Amino acid sequence: MQTLDVAREVRPRLSTDDAELLRRIDAEFTEMPGLKLTLPQAARLFSLEQAPCKQLLQALVSKGRLAFDGSFFQLSSDGR
Repeated sequence: MQTLDVAREVRPRLSTDDAELLRRIDAEFTEMPGLKLTLPQAARLFSLEQAPCKQLLQALVSKGRLAFDGSFFQLSSDGR
């Protein structure tokens, strides 16, 4: 599977740290396609507070990289 440069695609004005976090989050879900995380689980995994973690995850959902079913974030079914 190929990881896109989602940081550039999702938000061109991200801080360097946010851009790196987006790449890391995208890579984790891409490398483990069955990974399903709640917001608290994702925040712990990525060592973030829940609010900024939610913003980053929602950015990936908006781009179509992740899906959110109301409880879990996971790689979208089409894997864009």
